[in-house]
Amino acid sequence: MRHRNFLLFLVILAACFLVILAGKLAWSAETRQELTLDKALAQSAESNPLVMAAEARVNQAEGRLIQARSDGLPQVYGSLGYQKLQERPETWAVSLVDGKTPIGIVPLGFEETTQAAVNLTQVLFSGGSLTARTEAARFLLSAVRSERDRTVQSVDNGVRRAFYALQRSVSRLEVAREALSLSKEHLRQVESFYRAGIVAQNEVLRVQVAVSSAELNRIRAESAVAVAWKTLERFTGKSLREQYGPPAGDPELEAFSVVPDPTARAMELRPELKGLEAARRAALATLKAVKGQAYPQVGLQAQASLTDDHLFPSEKDDWSVGIVARLRLFDSGKLHGQAVEASATATELLNRLEDLKRQVALEVATAKVLLDGAVQSVKVASDAVVQSEEDYRMALKRYQAQVGTNIDVLDARLALTDARNARADAVAEVLTAYGDLLFAMGELPVQTNKEVSR
Repeated sequence: MRHRNFLLFLVILAACFLVILAGKLAWSAETRQELTLDKALAQSAESNPLVMAAEARVNQAEGRLIQARSDGLPQVYGSLGYQKLQERPETWAVSLVDGKTPIGIVPLGFEETTQAAVNLTQVLFSGGSLTARTEAARFLLSAVRSERDRTVQSVDNGVRRAFYALQRSVSRLEVAREALSLSKEHLRQVESFYRAGIVAQNEVLRVQVAVSSAELNRIRAESAVAVAWKTLERFTGKSLREQYGPPAGDPELEAFSVVPDPTARAMELRPELKGLEAARRAALATLKAVKGQAYPQVGLQAQASLTDDHLFPSEKDDWSVGIVARLRLFDSGKLHGQAVEASATATELLNRLEDLKRQVALEVATAKVLLDGAVQSVKVASDAVVQSEEDYRMALKRYQAQVGTNIDVLDARLALTDARNARADAVAEVLTAYGDLLFAMGELPVQTNKEVSR
C-alpha cells in the first residue's frame, strides 16, 4: 500500500513539473517580440563584423592624423645615461709664466659619469610640408569615414534584403499552410461523397495526391523560412530566432514617395563620391608636402643636463640652445619621383571619380526602373489573388452542388496558391527595390521615418 502511494506521489509530482515546464515554455513563446526591420538593423549596428572593422579603420586614420599633427609641435625627451671609463680623464696644468712647467693635474670628468638631460626640438620652418601632410591626413580620414558610411549602408541594405526575404518566406509558408488546410477540407468532402456513392474512388485518390503535394510544399516553405532566418543572422551577427518571433508575412504595401531627381540626389549623398574626392585632395596635399621639402628645413634644438659621478646627478649643470637649418642640395631625383607619383595619384582618382559618377547614375536608373516594374507587379498580383479566390469559391460551390468537376476545384486551388505566392513575391520585390533605390542614392532608409502615402 505504501509503495503504491509513493508511486502515485511520484506520478503527480512529475505531472506538476511537466505542467509548470509547459507553461514556462508557452509564456516564453508568447513574450517573444515580433521581429521588425528596425530591430534587425539595430542588432546589425551592434554586432556586424564589417561595421566594426570599418570603425576600426576610421580609428586608424584618426591615429595617423594625430601623428601628422604632432610633427609640427614641440617634441620633448628625457634621458638618463651612465658611462664608466678605464681611468678618470685628466690633463696637466701648466704655469702661466712660461706655459710649459707643470704645476698640477686638472680633472676633465669622472671615471663613472651619470647624466640626466632634457631635450626639446621644435620645427620652425618646413616649407609648408608639415602643414600639407596634416591636411593630407585630414582628407584621408574623411575618405575612410566615407568608406565606413558606405559599409554601414551596404550592411544595412543587406539586412533589409534579408529581412524582406524572410518576410516573403513567412508569407509563402502561410500560403502553403492555407493550401494544405483547403486540401484537407476538400478531401473530407470528397470522402463523404465517396461514402455516399456520389463520386468514384479515383477522385478521392486525386485529392489525396493533392494533399500530399500541399504537405510537401509546406515542408519546403518551412525549410525556406529556416534558411531565411540564417541569412538574416549572417548580416546581423547575432542569433535572432530564439529571441524574436517571425515577422508578419505579406505586409500591406504602401505607396513610396521618390524624390523627383534621384540621380542628382545620389551625386550629393553617395559616400564613395565624397571619399574619392577627399582622397584626390589628399594626393594634392601630399604633392604640396613633397614640394615643401625642397625648401630649407629649420628647427630649434635645446638641451638642459645635469652630470655627476653617482645616480641622480646634481654636480654639474649645463644647457644649450641652437637653431639648425638643413637644405636638400641633391637627392638623385627622389623628391621629383615623389612629386610625379603624387600628381599621377591625383589624376587617377579624378578619372575614377568621373567613372564612378557614371556608375552611380546607372545604378540609380536601374533601381528606379526595377521599382516601377515591381509596383505594377503588385497591383497585377493583387488583382489575380482576388480573382483566384472568387474562382476557387465558385469551383468549390459548383462541385458541392455536383455541377462541377473535382479537377476544376484542384485547378482553381492551385491557381489560388500560385497567385498568393506571386503577390508575396511581388510585395517583397517592391520593398527590396525601394531599399535598393535608396541605397543607390546613398541614403540610409529608416523604416520609421520613410516618406509614404496611402
